[in-house]
Amino acid sequence: MFLSFVVCFSKVCRLFSMFSSERLTVPDYVSRLQPRRTGSEPKAVSPGVQAEVQGVLDDSLPALRAAMRTLRSAKDTGELGETRRAIAETFQLVEEAWVLPTVGRQVAEEICNRIRLDGGLELLLQLLQTPAVEIKYESAKLLEQILISENRDYVARMGLGVILNLTRELEDAQLARSISGILEHMFKHTEETSAQLISNGALDALLFWCRGTDPTVLRHCAVALANCAMYGGHRCQRLMIEKQAAEWLFPLAFTKEDELIRFYACLAVAVLATNREVEKEVVKSGTLELVEPFIASLDPDEFARSLQDSADSVQGRTAADLQHLLPLLDGTRLEGNCIAAFYLCVETSIKSRQRNTKIFQEIGAVQSLKRIVMYSSNATTLSLAKRALTMMGEDVPRRILSSVPNWKTGEVQRWLQQIGFSAFCDRFQELQVDGDLLLNISEEDLIHDLGMTSGLTRKRFLRDLRVLKTYANYSMCDPNSLADWLADIDPRFRQYTYGMVQSGVDRNNILQITDQQLQSDCRMENGIHRAQILAAARRPARPCLTDSQPAGPDVFISYRRTTGSQLASLLKVHLQVRGFSVFIDVEKLEAGKFEEKLISSVQRARNFILVLSANALDKCMGDTAMKDWVHKEIVTALNGKKNIVPVTDNFVWPDPSSLPEDMRTILTFNGIKWSHEYQEATIEKILRFLKGRPGQEQLDSSKSHKEPQSNHAKSH
Repeated sequence: MFLSFVVCFSKVCRLFSMFSSERLTVPDYVSRLQPRRTGSEPKAVSPGVQAEVQGVLDDSLPALRAAMRTLRSAKDTGELGETRRAIAETFQLVEEAWVLPTVGRQVAEEICNRIRLDGGLELLLQLLQTPAVEIKYESAKLLEQILISENRDYVARMGLGVILNLTRELEDAQLARSISGILEHMFKHTEETSAQLISNGALDALLFWCRGTDPTVLRHCAVALANCAMYGGHRCQRLMIEKQAAEWLFPLAFTKEDELIRFYACLAVAVLATNREVEKEVVKSGTLELVEPFIASLDPDEFARSLQDSADSVQGRTAADLQHLLPLLDGTRLEGNCIAAFYLCVETSIKSRQRNTKIFQEIGAVQSLKRIVMYSSNATTLSLAKRALTMMGEDVPRRILSSVPNWKTGEVQRWLQQIGFSAFCDRFQELQVDGDLLLNISEEDLIHDLGMTSGLTRKRFLRDLRVLKTYANYSMCDPNSLADWLADIDPRFRQYTYGMVQSGVDRNNILQITDQQLQSDCRMENGIHRAQILAAARRPARPCLTDSQPAGPDVFISYRRTTGSQLASLLKVHLQVRGFSVFIDVEKLEAGKFEEKLISSVQRARNFILVLSANALDKCMGDTAMKDWVHKEIVTALNGKKNIVPVTDNFVWPDPSSLPEDMRTILTFNGIKWSHEYQEATIEKILRFLKGRPGQEQLDSSKSHKEPQSNHAKSH
């Protein structure tokens, strides 16, 4: 059998790998033992799967017990070489288990449990406190690999202090690779554990590492922040906002280097935005704007295939993990709907190979996806939801026409069939229930006129009716956009639009409406909702900006996407968390308005930061027609006499004669050399330039065109 071959071959591999100081990574193992097959079918789950699990364990567990005995003995005697060999042997066993086809999760979880039961977790926590750095590194790497649910429980009870002490070693790059991975797992434990981690500096460590460049650390940070948002509860979400996590997610979601980093950063910020208490702060961060365009650019099947190289993701997520996506899918924010539908597409691709798509029906995801298909107006979300349902083997419902007030009886009939109330179609048809009557139906009508005698059946129907009212288009009967005003208070309040409009309420007379009128005339039964609507009506109106243009941003950041996007995004966050408003093009402007919006933003900005990364001005050379965007932005800033601050990073200053004449002056501005290692110090210099407006500093005419590079580097 293939599994037997894998186990036997892996033993040979371990004999060689354990003597190497280089620890194996999952991609190395996958490429060596399981070359990707292009035409073969995925292996189905067979009735003998439990026997296969036991067969693998029969071969692996003796080796594991031997490694545990060696590790215990070597620790007691202080033999560092034997300790490292035992850790390497255990790591290899765990790593091989995770990537086994079909039965990998079951085998890996059993091995991880045995490590804990044999005292391995206790040993690792002790070794993490050793002064021998290599032992510390390798122990952390192994601990990261074995943190299944039960092992997270153990670490939370017995070793959280050890982990927190290690998070304080911020500058140790190698240790950060494993500690960030351990935090990724621990933020899934409980809300209490997440709060304890945050209060003791773990979130601060993650946000510090977010400004780095190591893709392994950044990936762990992105997943850890997503887990903190998803599993930590509202208290931890509030703490994340207070520590400006939404802002620091921007560079991760903006990076062009790693799709997994971008995905989990987008997931984290989408989850935060579902919390109404912090939604405004999340929107203000600007990170939320990156979610939908990024998801629209991805293919779920390709993304699922990319996960095969990750031991943490190759088996997909558990039912408990997937359930945390449902609040996103059922929420009112487009970004959450979009990324949750995509995630379920990816998981369906993985679960299809495992013949386990029934999991989605069990957790309630199927009904949520069908609701998206019926009501969503976003093309990306709609397409993903349809795709997921098709892959699950479920019926894909028809999209509901949004103009509900204008529905005829036929549209009502189709809606009843799609929400599972076909048994009542004849009665609705007999009474000629159209869109207007449907929107006005009360529970008494359901009981006395429509024969819906079961209380739970009525609750189910009214729940679906509330969803329909929330998504309906009322433009034909709501000339003053009362629906939009209600949605600004709370998206759920759109359900009250038709009742209020039919009663004569509009945005001009809302101030005169009483609580009693909302209850009796508008049929608004929820007293809390009535109070919120009345409070919003009495708040001072926002100042009208129709006659005056809103104030421009403090800073416009111009950059070359191919080489400068990471630095540009870091600068944005560093300035934003210090109170500056910053404009950075995030590729979300409508095509027809792109140039107008971009140039207008440069003109209205008070400061202009030019990111001069490698080859940043190459496309400007010979661009006499000014087709290049960086060229346009520079000329606009020069003509507008903006405070221009060049920030250089691996940039070679060009010959002035190679640039168009209208932008050559940019080479005469004082610049600042970016230091990734000393970001705070570099930012302080930039702040002095922004506040002091040092302006243009002409170069000595006797100096050659190459001297600005050394001049700037020495001065700044």
